[in-house]
Amino acid sequence: MNNDPPSSADWLGSGTAVPAAQDALATALALAGVGQCRLAGIDGPARLDPVAAALLRTGQAPPLRALLRLVAPAGRAALFAAVRQALAGKGGRLDVDWRVDDAVVHSDITLSLGGDAGSRALLATIVDRTAEREEIAQLRRRNKHLWQTVDLNPQLPWLAEQDKGVTAVTERYLKLVGLKEEEALGFLGWMKVIHPDDLEKMQATVGRAMMLGEATDVRLRFRVASGEYRWMRSQCFPLRDESGTVLQWYGYTEDIHEIVLQEIETRWAAEHDSLTALPNRSLFNRRLDEVIAHAALDMSRVGLMVLDLDHFKDVNDLFGHDAGDRLLMQFAKVLQNSVFVEGTIARLGGDEFAVLLPNLESPKVMEDLIEAIFAGLKTPIKLDGRDFDCRASAGWAIFPTQANNASELFKHADIALYEAKNTGRGRYLAFEPKMKNAMQRRVAMINLGREAVENGRLLPYYQPQYSLETGAVLGFEALLRRRDRSGAICLPGTIYEAFQDFEVAEAIGIEMLNMIVRDMTIWRDQGLDFGVMSINASTAEFRNRDFIQRLIGHADGAGIPRDRFCIEVNEDVFVGRTAPLVSQMILELKQEGFGISLDDFGTGYASLTHLREIPVDALKIDRSFIMDLFGETGSGTDSGAIVSAIIKLGHSLGMTVVAEGVETRRQAAFLKRHGCTVGQGFLFGYPSPAEVVTELLTGARRIAS
Repeated sequence: MNNDPPSSADWLGSGTAVPAAQDALATALALAGVGQCRLAGIDGPARLDPVAAALLRTGQAPPLRALLRLVAPAGRAALFAAVRQALAGKGGRLDVDWRVDDAVVHSDITLSLGGDAGSRALLATIVDRTAEREEIAQLRRRNKHLWQTVDLNPQLPWLAEQDKGVTAVTERYLKLVGLKEEEALGFLGWMKVIHPDDLEKMQATVGRAMMLGEATDVRLRFRVASGEYRWMRSQCFPLRDESGTVLQWYGYTEDIHEIVLQEIETRWAAEHDSLTALPNRSLFNRRLDEVIAHAALDMSRVGLMVLDLDHFKDVNDLFGHDAGDRLLMQFAKVLQNSVFVEGTIARLGGDEFAVLLPNLESPKVMEDLIEAIFAGLKTPIKLDGRDFDCRASAGWAIFPTQANNASELFKHADIALYEAKNTGRGRYLAFEPKMKNAMQRRVAMINLGREAVENGRLLPYYQPQYSLETGAVLGFEALLRRRDRSGAICLPGTIYEAFQDFEVAEAIGIEMLNMIVRDMTIWRDQGLDFGVMSINASTAEFRNRDFIQRLIGHADGAGIPRDRFCIEVNEDVFVGRTAPLVSQMILELKQEGFGISLDDFGTGYASLTHLREIPVDALKIDRSFIMDLFGETGSGTDSGAIVSAIIKLGHSLGMTVVAEGVETRRQAAFLKRHGCTVGQGFLFGYPSPAEVVTELLTGARRIAS
């Protein structure tokens, strides 16, 4: 009996001589990795060739039951059914999984009935499919992962072809836009969902892509299933063959609605004023450039009006910034209610606004508009429970008659505004060429004032004030002088406009106070009695409460009694809405021990009112009245009666009366005869630098009574 393991050839034959053809077939199957199994009976062992035995990791003649136990339980029933069919002459193929050494072996088995009539046997070929099945399973897992990635991604992919349009979309896209698949495909599908205002842009984008084969990236509004429009981003990329021909388009659509809304909100905030919601300077300048560029092409006119609120800083100082904000919002509403023609209204910053009118028919449109705005401002607004007049000044210019470009148009409108404010506020003016020269002079004066502060070219001159009764020096008035680059001494009138610029005016006041206190300290240390020093305070200084603390700091820091300082107040400081603040500051100065003098008395519109409301120590009769005492100026009238009345008024109120501009002994005699006690003017001494004052005080010179 032959107990040797069967070979592949033995497995194929009946155990007798094997033809050469069978040998060759067995060798080929073995080389192909195909195992073979022969089962002659249910009680006998299974006969496996070496390939099958190696695959199932068993011997070549295992008991049938042991072989069947290797089959995965889930597949045994199918295997038994296939065996029965094969025994019945119906061979077949099935997948069988084997559990071998804690591993799963995947195989394909083909069953057939073989042998001759006297020796029938069940034949099986076994092909190892483990690696192939694992690869397929891996591909399936990858495919599932990719599908989940696409399904969860906010981007909605689609395919398109040059001659068919969109050929495939996802279910999520159809659900999003509320279309059926057949409605969404082709060239017209996207036209059913895109916002009408975006159709032209989309058509241009698609046309360019198809003509040039370029990738596209476009933002559009899509109508979604709910009926609302949402911003979407749609991109597509061409797939080309080796020759460069576009085979297909791959694209995606992504919902970017919230991103776009945030961008719009951010851009709006960057281009608009948060308080009034009007365009800001940046957006206004861009529109101005665009409007002028179009006007230059079509030969049309453009009007530009610049406005600002009168005494706006006073509102902030008196009522606080909340009140100032309400005033700005009210003014913005007046502008919006007044401008009915095409135009742009902007807040340029602070209290400055502008109105830009393209396609201006005539200058009368500008005049009518300004009249409407000023009429709208006549209705008072309430601030802290009280009615408050909202007034403004305005200037305007027209392109191309009054300007050649956008920059010049704005500049000329701004110059006209400044002239309107300079002539009394609450007015409006159209630009005139002569205004440009006046503005240039004004700017030059301001620059001279600023340069004088920065380079130490300011210096105080002092004019003595004498007793008309005894001839003694009672004190001095500190007066501003400026040394120019050549060394010449210049009067304050050469920088008059600098005092209208609050920043420069305040800087001048600070520098002058420093030098005046320095000189007073020197005289005090030298044992010289300079009396009372009168210091002029500008309107700018009375807009800042720091002025009081600055005076206190200088006086106390130098150890000079505060009553040696007399603050001269011109009636100009009471003009405007800061009058209550000025009165309060003067009262505080008085309470802190400083003297108060009302300068140029008699020339203001409310001199008597100021005497009643503020604590004044001295009245200074304006020099114009002194010069006209005897009609010497040729004015046709003399002011003797006015001067006499002022002196009597001052005495009745317990005030010292000082006469300015005394130049003749006849004037001095008149003043003394009518009870004026203090005189100041060229008769007694010219304004002089500190060195001359030192000589005067050292010599203790007197003017004969």
